Amino acid sequence: MFKIKTSRRQFLGGFAALPSFNLFSPRALAGRPEDRLVHDYYAELGVEPFINAVGPYSSLGGAKMWPEVIDAMAYAIENKARMTDIHDAVGKRIAELLTAEAAMVTSGATGALMLATAACMTMGDLEKNERLPDTTDMANEVIILKSQRYLYDRSIRAPGAKLVEIESISQARDAINDKTAMLFFLLNRSDETGIDVQGYIRIAKQYGIPILCDAATTVPPVKKIAETVRAGFDLICYSGGKGLRGPYSAGLLLGRKDLIGYARQHASPNHRAYGRSMKVAPEEYLGMMVAVETSLNFDEEKEYQRQLDLVDYMGRELSGLNGVSVSTHVPAEEAREPYIEVNWDERYAISPGGVKQLLRDGKPCIEIRALFLSGGRLHLTASMLEESQAPVIVKRIKEILDANAKNRLGRLEST
Repeated sequence: MFKIKTSRRQFLGGFAALPSFNLFSPRALAGRPEDRLVHDYYAELGVEPFINAVGPYSSLGGAKMWPEVIDAMAYAIENKARMTDIHDAVGKRIAELLTAEAAMVTSGATGALMLATAACMTMGDLEKNERLPDTTDMANEVIILKSQRYLYDRSIRAPGAKLVEIESISQARDAINDKTAMLFFLLNRSDETGIDVQGYIRIAKQYGIPILCDAATTVPPVKKIAETVRAGFDLICYSGGKGLRGPYSAGLLLGRKDLIGYARQHASPNHRAYGRSMKVAPEEYLGMMVAVETSLNFDEEKEYQRQLDLVDYMGRELSGLNGVSVSTHVPAEEAREPYIEVNWDERYAISPGGVKQLLRDGKPCIEIRALFLSGGRLHLTASMLEESQAPVIVKRIKEILDANAKNRLGRLEST
C-alpha cells in the first residue's frame, strides 16, 4: 500500500475554489432513483448486448469504470481549468501514487508507445520535433526482439522509427550504433519469461539508450506497476481502461522526468505536436488519476477469488461431460485473471472455432477469447462476468457439444 499525503480534496482545491466535488456526481445530479429517466440506448439503436467471457478487450468496450472515476469525470466536465495545469498536477500525483519519477496521461497505451518513441528519437530537439515522421539524419532505430514482434509494434514505427530485430538479448550490443534511439521490451509476452530482463536493461544503461517497456495488459495486480518501475525501464506504458478501470480511451506513460517532458512536447494541447490528434480530454486526465487511486485501494485478492470461483464452477460443470477435459490457468506475466481451457475428444464433431461462432450467433450472444490468442483452444475467463452469467455459458456450451456429439448425429442420420 502506498501512503500519499496529498488528498484528492487538496488536489482539486488547487485548481480553484469550486463547489463541493459531490455536487457534480452523476448520482447527485440524477436525484432520486424514481426521478431518473434511463434510456436503453443500445436497445433503441438495435445494438445487441452480449455476455463477455473474454475480458476487457478494446473490441468489446473494455472494463467497467470505477464509480469514483465516473464522478471525477463528471466533475471535470462541469469545471474547466487550463489543460497544462491539469496535465502537470495529474501527472505529478499519478507519479507519486505509482512511485515513478514522472507520469503523463495518454490516449491509450498505443498513444503512449507513439509518444515515447517520438521522445526518444528527438530528445527535446524542437527542430527534430517539427520534422516527424521524417526521421532522416536522426537516430531512428529501435531494437526489438524478433520473438516480440506483435500487433502493436506499428505504433513504434508510426512516428518514423525503424525496427531492428535481434534473435536474443546477447545480440543487442552488436545491434547498437549511432542510429539507435531506443530499446524495446514487451513485458506481457508469456513465452518470453526466460529472458534476462535485467541484463537487457543493463545494456541500455551502459550505452545510454532509453528502454521502453510495453506493460499495457499486466494489471491486475496494481502492485506490479511499482515493481516494473523499480526494474529500471526508462519508460513504461499502460492501458487505462483494462485492469485500472479508468477511461478506456486513456492510458499512462511513466518514466524518467526528462523523457516524459519530451513526450509531452509531442502531445496535445501543443498546437504543432506530432501527436496533436491523440487528444486527452480533461475528464480523462482526472479519471485516470482517480482510477489509479481507487485501484490501489481495491481488494484485488477478493476479486481474484471471485473470478477463480466462477471459472472453477464452469470447469466442474463442463468436465462432467464425457470426452471433455478442463484445466485452470493463471497467466504468469499478463493480468492476473484466471481462465479455463476446455478441450474435447473425437466424440464431438465440432471445432473450437465452430463453438465460438455458435456462441456468438446464439441468444444471448456470448463472446470468448479470440482463437489466435488462445492457441486455437476454447478459453473462458470471468473478469467481466456476473455470477448469473456463468450458468448461461455452461448451459449453452453443453447444448452445442450435445448437438454435435457423433453418436447423436449418427442416430439422427439413421432415422
